[in-house]
Amino acid sequence: MNPRVIDMLALVTATSGSILGLIAWRRARRIQVDGPQASEAIATVSGPASWRRLFSPVAERLRPTSQADLDVLVTRLLRAGRRSRDEADRFLEEKVASLLMGALPGLGFLFLTDGSTGFLLFLACLLLGLLAPEKLLDARGTERREQIAVQLPAAVDLLVTCLDAGLSIEQTISRVGQDLSHASPLLAEELRLTASELEAGVSLPDALRRMGRRIGLDELSALCGVIAQAHSLGAPIAQTLRDHAISSRRQRMSILEERAGKLSTQLTIPLAVCLLPAALIMILGPAAIQLMQALK
Repeated sequence: MNPRVIDMLALVTATSGSILGLIAWRRARRIQVDGPQASEAIATVSGPASWRRLFSPVAERLRPTSQADLDVLVTRLLRAGRRSRDEADRFLEEKVASLLMGALPGLGFLFLTDGSTGFLLFLACLLLGLLAPEKLLDARGTERREQIAVQLPAAVDLLVTCLDAGLSIEQTISRVGQDLSHASPLLAEELRLTASELEAGVSLPDALRRMGRRIGLDELSALCGVIAQAHSLGAPIAQTLRDHAISSRRQRMSILEERAGKLSTQLTIPLAVCLLPAALIMILGPAAIQLMQALK
């Protein structure tokens, strides 16, 4: 085997062993301070959560110190569908694990590749491991918003139907959450959670505001604002929702027309790059061949 490969493997093994040894030492010190309850809690760790325990001391260092930054992180996690109390700590542990997974192959590139190329590959792997959890979290939030946006018009129609049938707004939200459980599970889950908050005594404006924060969709936030304002002013909510649905559909149609108008401009570059060279070869190719034969 190549000696450089052996040196690289030894370095990676030593680095991983040092990190794990430091984490184990810190946890042992914590057991001595906290007593037998902490040792029993650590002894019962098994399964997929055990690797999170290894990275938790490092993740605690990455926890936002200001409340504003922590609220931003919690909001991003809520919009990705992660609502548990310890999701912030779990996400930071995932960032540490991802950074380590990116650093290990980066060290391999650093020692196996000569010159500045290995260092650049090491930085690229390190950057990829650092940014991957952030990008995946934002992608998950965007995917949830898109799925909810597709089913939102149907949910508004169901809200109007239930209100016209004589149900209160609290009963309407609960009923629509049940009816949409198969067609739109994500939106139905958010509506059921809002209905549970209303049953627990949370006011309607606060519950709707929380739902808008959890989802982060502008159309839904506007809908929640319309319902909260109509409820506060005592206006008929069914008619208000009906007018909002009409304006929302008009806005959606205008957005689709705008996207359709941009398609011709966006297709210009692919047509010029892909079809124009082939067309020029077909048109000018025979003439070029005849010219070359005539010049011989």
